[in-house]
Amino acid sequence: MKIKFKFNVKAFLNYLIVILFSAFGITTILVALPLTEKISEKTSFNLITKDPYYWSTEYNLKLTGTNPKDLEKTRDILSTRLKKFGVERAKIYNKGQDDEGNTLLRIVITTTKDRDLVRELISNRFDVSIMTRKEDVDFLNEEDPYAYIFADNYNPTDWDRSDFRNIYITELKTSNNEYANFAIFKLWPNRQSEFNTFIGQHKGEYLGVSIDGFVTPYLVPFDDTSIFAIPVSTSDPIQIRAIDILYNSGIIPVNYTLESEDELDPKIIEIDHIKVSIGLAISLILSYIYLALIKQSDFEILKKSFLATVLTISIYLTALKILQIPIDTFLLPIQAILIFILIKVLSENDDSVIYIESGLILSLLIIKILGIGYIPTLATNLIILILLAKLCVVISGWYIDKVREI
Repeated sequence: MKIKFKFNVKAFLNYLIVILFSAFGITTILVALPLTEKISEKTSFNLITKDPYYWSTEYNLKLTGTNPKDLEKTRDILSTRLKKFGVERAKIYNKGQDDEGNTLLRIVITTTKDRDLVRELISNRFDVSIMTRKEDVDFLNEEDPYAYIFADNYNPTDWDRSDFRNIYITELKTSNNEYANFAIFKLWPNRQSEFNTFIGQHKGEYLGVSIDGFVTPYLVPFDDTSIFAIPVSTSDPIQIRAIDILYNSGIIPVNYTLESEDELDPKIIEIDHIKVSIGLAISLILSYIYLALIKQSDFEILKKSFLATVLTISIYLTALKILQIPIDTFLLPIQAILIFILIKVLSENDDSVIYIESGLILSLLIIKILGIGYIPTLATNLIILILLAKLCVVISGWYIDKVREI
C-alpha cells in the first residue's frame, strides 16, 4: 500500500505568512505597551520623553534706535531664527525704552535645543561685510598675531550682506585634497559684473569678511574667481545649521547687545502618558464594540480599521522606543485621536482615499512651514502617521483576507 503525500505549497506559504505577520504584530504591540521593561540585557524599551531635557531662559537685549520699522524687523528676524532652529516656545516682548533712548527687548525661551546655539542665534546680529586691509597695518607682526581678526585693521567697502541673495554652506575640496565646509556667497545677478571687477582689482591680495567686527581672511586667487567662499570652522551638522540660519534669516538693521540672561523654571505641559495610553486603549476597544453593536458600519470594515489602528499606533510607538527618540508626551493623545478618526475614514472611503490623504498631507506641510511653537512638530508627526496608517490599512485588509483563506 502506497501512501500518497500531497504538499500544497500555496497553503503552506499562506500559513507561514500569516504566522510571521501575527508574530510581528504581537511583538510590536508588546513593545508599544506603556513602561515595557527590559526584554534583553542591553536594550530598554521604555518611552523616552522630552520633559527632562527642557530648559528656559530669559534674554534681555538693548537695541540702539527707536525706528518702529527697524525694531519690528529685528523682532521678526529673531523670531524667524528661533523658529527655523526648532525652538519649541519663544516669546518676544517690547519692554519700552531706557533713559538713553535705547529699546529693550525681552525674549523668553523654553526648549530642548542646544543652549549655546540658541544663545548664539539671539545674541549675534551677524552683520556681514567685505573689507580690504589697511596699508599701515603690519599683519605679519609677531607681537600682534591676531591683527588680521579685528575689523579696525581693515577698510570698509560698499559690499555687504545685502549684495548677496543667499549664502550656501557646503563641502569643498581644499588645497590638501581634503573636504571642508565653506560658506559660498551667491550674488544677486545684477551685482555679478561689478563684483567681478572688484575681485579682479584685488587678485593675489587678502580681503576680509567681517562678521560683527571679527574678520575671516580671504585670499583672492589669480586664476578662478568665480566662487567667493570663506571657511566654516566646524563639521558638526547642528552647528552648521545654526550658522546657515544666522546667514540667511534676514539682515538685522540695528545694533544691539545682550545685556543679561536669567535662568527660569521651564513651564511645560506634563501628562501621565501611562494613564493616558491605558485610557486611549480602553476607549478604542469600547468605541469599536459600540460601533459593532449598533451596526452603523460594515463589520468587515470595522475589523480592518480596528486592526489598522492598533498596528499604526503600535508600530509608531515601537519605532520611538527602539530608536530612543524623545517625544513630547502631551502630543501623543492628540495624534492618537486624530489617527483613530483618520483610519476609520480611510477604511470607509476607498474611492476617495487618495484625495483625502493628499489634501491632509498638503495641509500639514503648509502648517509645518508656517506654524509656530509645537505646531510644526505635531504636523511632522501626523504626516508620518498618515503614511504609516495608509500602509497599515492596506496590510490589514490583506491579512484578514489571508486568514479567511486559511
